[in-house]
Amino acid sequence: MKEDIMRLIETLDSRPSVAFAYLFGSKVKGFATDRSDWDIAIYFSEPLEEVGHWPAFELEAELSRTVGSTVQVIVLNILPPPILGFQIVSSGVVLIDRDENLRMDFENRTLRQYYDWQYFLKRQMNAERRLSPI
Repeated sequence: MKEDIMRLIETLDSRPSVAFAYLFGSKVKGFATDRSDWDIAIYFSEPLEEVGHWPAFELEAELSRTVGSTVQVIVLNILPPPILGFQIVSSGVVLIDRDENLRMDFENRTLRQYYDWQYFLKRQMNAERRLSPI
């Protein structure tokens, strides 16, 4: 697996538009099987309006060829759902980091979004319990 990770890093490093990237999911948590895919979260340095979605699709295909297995790429420029963003930031491994300040800003926004979401989710659940006839 270390060799595969090194190949992923080399491929990501060859793309100047990748500001930072994380490996997350089962490969990081230690419960991957032979059929498990690779989960990579990528933040592009250019705005998505300029880049479009094709670079992500192309990179996903290139990374899949690199490791000989399915790679799923998530673009972080569009803030992911709170629980996914939290999983990436809290348990993911940074593979490449060309802009530490940008990455730290992303992590701060993601954590704030997650904790705000958690607060409102608890309030909603408590309200539903109070209104429930059971």
